[in-house]
Order: sequence, then structure tokens, then C-alpha cells
Amino acid sequence: MDPGEEITLCIGTKSRLVTVDTKALEKDHILINEQLLSEFPLPHKRLSFLSQFNKKYQRLFIGPIFALVTEIHESEDQEPSFRSIHSFAEELHYTAEMAGGLFYIFHMKDFSPDEIKGYYYDEDRWKKGEFVLPNVIYNRIHSRKLESSSFFKRMMEEMNLKQIAIFNERFLSKWEVHNLLFQEAHLHPSLPETDLYRSDKFPAFLEKHKTIFIKPLNGSQGRNIFKVSLKSHHIIVKTTSVREHEQITSFQHIEEFINWFQKRQKQIRFIMQQGIPLATYVNRPLDFRVLCHKDHSDSWRMTSIVARVSAKSEFVSNLARGGEMMKASKPLTHLFDHQTARSHISFMKELSIEVCKIISQSSKGIVGELGIDMGIDSNGRIWIIEVNSKPSKNMEEQQTKIRPSTKAIYEYGTALAFQHLKRKND
Repeated sequence: MDPGEEITLCIGTKSRLVTVDTKALEKDHILINEQLLSEFPLPHKRLSFLSQFNKKYQRLFIGPIFALVTEIHESEDQEPSFRSIHSFAEELHYTAEMAGGLFYIFHMKDFSPDEIKGYYYDEDRWKKGEFVLPNVIYNRIHSRKLESSSFFKRMMEEMNLKQIAIFNERFLSKWEVHNLLFQEAHLHPSLPETDLYRSDKFPAFLEKHKTIFIKPLNGSQGRNIFKVSLKSHHIIVKTTSVREHEQITSFQHIEEFINWFQKRQKQIRFIMQQGIPLATYVNRPLDFRVLCHKDHSDSWRMTSIVARVSAKSEFVSNLARGGEMMKASKPLTHLFDHQTARSHISFMKELSIEVCKIISQSSKGIVGELGIDMGIDSNGRIWIIEVNSKPSKNMEEQQTKIRPSTKAIYEYGTALAFQHLKRKND
């Protein structure tokens, strides 16, 4: 850039024609006068950014402006609460502070085509502010109902019109995931047989597998799952439903179960899944959560893998239902020798990355993060149980202030932001 030269300055989705003065510049420093900066809504605090200069189009990109959209619980006398991702949000702030960029959080209702009201972290607390529209948005909305609303869809359309990159923009249903994976014949040995629950299909499915799981298509955190077992011509049902006074129910006839279950279905759709005789650790069911992220080169990599064992009275291992988390190697070396344990971990990693590639290539929108739940049976066979597009942020061993998954998400968001900026301005 030469003195007196006119270039276009781009911050977030805003751009302004500016004049360059290089006389007072130090290396790696860009100074922007206060009047010009006031045209880009940013918090009044010290910020460091990454920058790219496109010589062909004379455009200077400064960023990233990285936003997270989620539900926000606000009160007049207290700081906002971001529910289960509150500490994770602080980690993203510190990552942005170290790597360069601005991170803020907003509620979907506070989006507008000109600027966004939201929260940024400063002086050890979250402060409200007005912000320039971001280059990239990471969707951590917890409500499937909100995501399926016409309001959400309208807001998404406005964001797309502004050419903002949005990743993990929606939940994936269990049936959708199963169908995507089932198209790949080489994955069939790792997929439990799965079908939509129908009362006419249920008897044969139960007779074939003896133990099955009935799960909500759009369920999460192990809620409303029914474990149905056929034993000595009796049907034994265990449930995670909080509405049930009795967690275990038995029926003498299939028709009794079908009538009982029909009352619990209401408007919810369920899948039936083959029960896997999962290996146990200290007499409790065991499974594994593999967390994968895309990196700056748009390639999938495994970020972490942990083992989960269920609480004593539960048949699901979700931490929300009292499950316990530990290093994957701990139960595997208890069940197998060290070499076999390492081999199983390596296979789960490869299988998870394969699953991520299939889902991200086949499903709508940008997918940058997935959590894969895997099980291992008593014969050492590995099974793909579920895939989560918004995995829990409590599924890693917190050995450092900032978890690997937080760094991975910010790295991918930064790459996505600058890629989108280039495409938008080319």
C-alpha cells in the first residue's frame, strides 16, 4: 500500500473507502482514526485482529468477527447466562484474544441487517454492546423448536443475504443420520439395524433382536429413551423418561406394550434401534464419545475421545443422566491388552472421520463439528450408535484453561470467515 492510495477497508460485513497514510506505521500495525472506527460498531476495548490485503481488488480485510448465537438468560441485576456453554463461551473469548479477532454472543431475536446487540467479555464479566455484523456465526441454539420456527428460517435468510458464513446451522435427526450412513455399504457392519417405529413393524423387530432401543428422532441428552427386552415371553421396558413413576415396566403381551407406548408417543416420532450387547466396565454399560472438527484446510480431524460409563441405575451413559467420563484407554486396557486397546482407539478415530466426511458432504449447510457416539461389544466389534451436530461441551477432559475443541472451533471459524470474505468480494 502506498501513501495517498485509496483502498476498501472491510470489518465484519461492513466496508468503507479509506485513504492510506503509511508515514506513522510500525511493522504489523494498522492505525484507524476514531471517526472512521465509529462507523464500525465495536466494543470500546483493546482488540487485536488478523488482516489480509487483496492487492487485485485493493481490499484490506480485518477480522475475524466471530459470533455465537444461542439462548441467553438475562436479568437486570446479574450477568447473562449462556446455560451449559457458559464456560465454553469464556474459552472462545480468550482464544480470540490470543489468536486475533473479536468474539461476541447474541440471541437470534437481536439480529438486524445493520448491527447486532449482544455480549462481549471484558474485565472478567460479560458486557452488553452493539456490534458490526460478523463474518462467521457458530450456531449453539439448544431449542429444536426455535430452529424449526418460521422466525429462525427468516433470520437465516437475512444472514445468508448478508453472506455471513454459518456453521452447524441445524440439528440432525437420528433417522437422517442413519440414512446418510446406510448409503455407504462398507459401514453396514458398524451400524445397528434401525427403522422408524411403527406398531405394525415393532413385533417382528423385537422378536428378531430380543432387545431394542426406541429413541425420539430429535432427542438429546438421553431423554425419553425406552429399552425394550423380550424375556420368557414377557416384555420388560426400562425408560429414561422423567414422567414415569416406575422406571421399569413389564407386559405379558405385545399389544399391551403397543397401547401403553401409543399414549406416550403424542406428536413425537421415534426410531427403533437394534440393542447392542455393549461391553461393560465395573458392571456398567460403556460407550465412547469421539469429538471431530474441521481444520483451517477444511479437513476433518479427531479432537478428543473419551469413554463414558452409565450411572449404576441407568442404561444410558449420558453425563446429563449421571454418567461418568474417563480416558478411553482406561476401560479398554481393562477389557483388552494394551495393543488391542490402542488398535480400537485408532479404528474409532478413522471410523469417526469417515462418518464426518459422509455427513458434511451429504447434508445441507456447513458442518464443522460433530460428536460421534460409539460402542464396543463383548467380541470387540465397534458400532456407530449416534452422531450429534451440537455435541455437549462437557465431553472433554479439562486439563488446560482452553480445551482443544475450543481452539479447533475458532480456527475453523477464522478460516471460514476469511474464505467467505474473499468469495464475497471477488
